[in-house]
Parts: sequence; C-alpha cells; structure tokens
Amino acid sequence: MSDTTHRSHALHLKISQLPPAARERARTFLETAHEFHLGGLPTEQAHPKTRELSRLAKSDVLAALELFRDVELEAYTKIRSHMPAIEHLIEDIRATLRDGGRIFLSGCGATGRLSLSLETLWRRRHTASDPRRDAIVSFMAGGDFALVRSIENFEDHPEYGERQLQELGYRKGDLLLAITEGGETPFVIGSAEAAASRDGRAPWFLYCNPDEILERTADRSRRVLQNERIQKLNLTVGPMAITGSTRLQATSVLMFAAGSALFHAAGLGEKPELELDRLMQLCRSADLRPLIPHIEAEAATYAAGEACLHTSDEHAITVFTDVTERSPTFSLPAFENSLFATPGPQRPAWTYMEIPGTHTASEAWEAILARPPRALDWEGIAEKFGSRSLLGFDFSEGVESRRRSKLGGQRQHRFDIRGEGHELRLTFQGHTARFTRGTSLLSEHLLLKLLLNASSTIVMGRLYRFEGNVMLWVKSSNNKLIDRSVRYVQGLLDNAGLPVPPYNEIVLELFNVLETLGPDEPAVMKTRDRLLNAMKSK
Repeated sequence: MSDTTHRSHALHLKISQLPPAARERARTFLETAHEFHLGGLPTEQAHPKTRELSRLAKSDVLAALELFRDVELEAYTKIRSHMPAIEHLIEDIRATLRDGGRIFLSGCGATGRLSLSLETLWRRRHTASDPRRDAIVSFMAGGDFALVRSIENFEDHPEYGERQLQELGYRKGDLLLAITEGGETPFVIGSAEAAASRDGRAPWFLYCNPDEILERTADRSRRVLQNERIQKLNLTVGPMAITGSTRLQATSVLMFAAGSALFHAAGLGEKPELELDRLMQLCRSADLRPLIPHIEAEAATYAAGEACLHTSDEHAITVFTDVTERSPTFSLPAFENSLFATPGPQRPAWTYMEIPGTHTASEAWEAILARPPRALDWEGIAEKFGSRSLLGFDFSEGVESRRRSKLGGQRQHRFDIRGEGHELRLTFQGHTARFTRGTSLLSEHLLLKLLLNASSTIVMGRLYRFEGNVMLWVKSSNNKLIDRSVRYVQGLLDNAGLPVPPYNEIVLELFNVLETLGPDEPAVMKTRDRLLNAMKSK
C-alpha cells in the first residue's frame, strides 16, 4: 500500500469514527477544502503593527486606541490610488438613477451589514414621499435575520445569492454592487454572476485582496475576476487590526468607497476625494481619552457577570452592527430570541439593543432599517429564520424588564449613543464621551464605526478574547471560518514548538469539538487541547 493510499485510508477511518452529524459536515468540507485555504490572502494575515494589541488593551488603553486609529487611517489612505475607478462607479450609479433604475447592494456577514447600513443612510436622506427613497435595495446572505445572527453555511452557496437577487425584483436597468471583503465569498460571487448573465448594466464587484493572489487561491474568485461582464473595484488595504477580522478596516474602506460614490452620484455628497479628506481629519482630530472609562467599565461589567443594554435611535444601524458582530468574532452568546430556543445550555447575550420610542418588535426593526424588515420565508428555513422568527428579536422599549428573568437578577447598565446638536455622545455609567459630528451622514457613521470597533475590540482584549492580534475565540460557522480556525490551531502548536498534525486531521478534530462545544467555549483552543492530549497519550 502506498503512503498516499495509507493516509487516505487512515483519514476515512477517522471520519467514520466521528459522530454522525460531525461526520457528514467533515466530509462535505473536506471535499471542497482546497477552495477555502485562504491563509495567503492579505486580509487573513497578521498586521505587523498590532501584535501587542491584547497586551496594550490591558496595560495602556489609550495606546491601544491610538494604535487602532492609526491602522484605520492607514487603510483610508490607500483609497486615494483607487479614485479613478471610484469615478467610473459614480458615472454608472448616476446613469442608473437618471434612467429610473435601482442600485442593489449585496454582501454577507460584515459586508452584508455594510450594505444594509448604506440603504438605511440613503433612506434617512429622503422623505417618505420622495420616490428616490426606494432606489437603493440591499440584501445580505440569509436576509435581515442575518443582521442579528448568521445562518450557518448560508454564505457558502452562490445559488442563494442569485435567488435573493431575483426575489427582490432585480431587472434590466438596475445596477448591482456586489461587496465582499476577501473577494472569495461564494454568496456574493453568485449574486454578481447572476447579474452579469442578464441583459442590462454590468454589475460591480468590490473587494480587498490582490487579483493575482485571489486567482491562485480560489477557482470562484478567478472566474469572477476574469468575467468581462463584471466591473471590478479592487480596494486592497492589507491586514486587519485583528487578524482576519474584516469587520474592521476592510469594511470601513468598502463602506466609504460604495457610500461616497452613491451619495455623490445622487447629488447628496461631496466628491469622494474631499469626503475622504474630511473623514480622515474627523477621525484624526478625535480625542480618544474619554473612551477609556467606558472601556474599563464595560469590561468590568462583563467580568462581573452583569449585562449592558445599548440604546440608540438615529445611529441604531451602526451601533447594532458593532454589537451583533461581537458574537461571531469573540464567541459571545448571540441575542436571544423570544420565539424559539437554540438546543443546549443557554446564556443570555452580554448586551442587547433597545430603540427608544418604539413599542413593538416591528416598529423597532423599522426604526433600525428605515424600512420594514425583509426575511427569507423559504421552505426548510422559514420556521427558524423567516419573518415570524425575525420578530422574536424584540428591540422595542421594555427590553430591560423583558430580560430581567433571563439574567437572573444581574444588573443591566445602559450604554446610550445619540447625536445632540453638533456632538455625537456616548454615555455609560456616568461618563459621557463627546465627539464632533461629521459633515455628512456617511462620515459621521464611519467615525462612530471606528469608535465602537476600537472600543469593543479593546474590551474583548481586556477579557482575554484574543491574544496578540489573533482572534482565537472565532466561531467556526462557515467554510471560511473553519479554515481560519484550523490555521489558528496550526499556529498555536507551531509557536509552542510542538508537532503540527496534517491539515485534514485538525479539521476532523475541530468538527469533533464543535459537536460538544459549550455556548461560551473557544473551538480553536479546545481543538488544540484535544490534539495535545492525544499526543501525550501516544
């Protein structure tokens, strides 16, 4: 028997020993694993400037905040070389709107929330009677339900991107902006290819990794980049402040590029060059010191087993995005849903969201999105992720009393974010941090995104939810994150000077771990520990 045959036989034997559900998931992943080896992408690599971020989060909060801002500004600086392509995008958007077409925005995960955010800001710039209010249509993998909680593996299906685009009524004369941080997301690629296959305007594909690396990494990326019917806007910005956390700088850059093009094309914003200058000055001049007591108090709240309650009105979409993205990034308990329970032991979310002035779940959702929510009532998923289940996330007034029993009497601390006059105010436990509001809605929300991303990341650093700049508590909820988790296990073993098992063996152990993983346990470190125990027992 050859070595290759022996290894293949041994692997199949190990797969057969997994629990049935894990066995099927492992087989499915390994069949296409070569398409998700993404460690060579710049957005998946460690940023050289932030290797000490977890230490600074505990010992020097101001230095951590300023470092985070420096990385954000560095990413914005790289947009300048892409202004000619952004100008072309502006011309396309302007022509589409002039001819009565609509602009569709697609994304998944962080870029899905980005897409929904831009539609929300657009709608806030138009009155209900303005026909242009409905000219922007956004969607993310899994529908609006995924704004709160991702639907496992949904983004791995390109056909779902095509189906959602079709069901929203995409037609000739419309224009799609398909947005993906990495440039390899199957769902977003599916939506772009579907739009390109139709008569009408050529869609745009926006992404943040070099073409040559993407084409070597994944067939699906090579296919979309070589498609002459798809226009490309490459916004390569390099590594994230936290390794692989594209909710950070990649999403900021993509949101600026798409948003500035959209608003300027519609006559609602400055030229992107001027908008960028003002945004960078707004971020650069912000005094970050008032955030220090917020960060220290929020971390202490969670460490004591107590909870927060974030409240906001006109800034709700950006606050909501930061709060919900903490769950997959740091393995925090997700927002609980009042209409159904997830199997297994439950722990309430560390923080929830409340929208002042709303009295029903429907009202709260409409206040967040500036439109009624759109859920996927598809056969097979409607019960868990459809319209009725979505309204089980109730963010209307009264959240504090509704959560009291779930929290077992633990205190809830309100964290209020609102605009007052010329100021953006963040108030928590008696401390108010004040910042100058942006000259545009886009700049103001991108400043708030920076403040919240930096604060929540540093809070998690103080709670040991990442090490150095590696998010070891990432949730392995789709193929991209499974690959990332395996690479982190490899890195932990290698850094400790220990033998590193083959990639496929780590995959199997990871799927074994996921079968019994508790609601507040790190899959990466638990997988590492099981591999270490296996080594010791040999």
